Amino acid sequence: MTGLIVLFVGIAIVLFVLGCMDQRKLYWKASAWQYRNPEANEPSDAALGLNRVGLFAGAVAMLVCTGIVHSADAASTYSTAEVSSVAHSVASELNRGDQPGLASPYGTSSEVYEAVNEKGNGNVEVRSAGGDRYELTNSDGENPVCLTVKVDHDLNLGSTGGRPWSHSISTSVDEGPC
Repeated sequence: MTGLIVLFVGIAIVLFVLGCMDQRKLYWKASAWQYRNPEANEPSDAALGLNRVGLFAGAVAMLVCTGIVHSADAASTYSTAEVSSVAHSVASELNRGDQPGLASPYGTSSEVYEAVNEKGNGNVEVRSAGGDRYELTNSDGENPVCLTVKVDHDLNLGSTGGRPWSHSISTSVDEGPC
């Protein structure tokens, strides 16, 4: 988006500079060569004035387009509250009580990445912050939130329910970087 903004501003500057130039000289340098008899085809003062107005209007239009692109870019960047909301949604999805069997931290990690992509609609990025912590940020890498996902394994050898292994996943969300 930044490249598009720079392009629009560059075009606006060129149009403004051309609008500030003497329009008659601009005609002789840029357009007179097209005619066999350029003096006979020289535009009137009114036409030159309209050309100047058109150049200034084009410059203003490019600046308006710049503002539209900038506001659209800013609207797609999540705030801290939105990143935190995604983190809480992911935490509630992953938060599980006792489950039978063993849980792999690698499986949990992939679940975190999948849940963030789903809940964040591609506007939230996640990176491992070491151990059981994940840092969520907006697409610009700003507004960090720390998601902690703990997997607890229990071995109950004396259990009569036929499930000696169980695990639970607990989550927490903290504002700021991990």
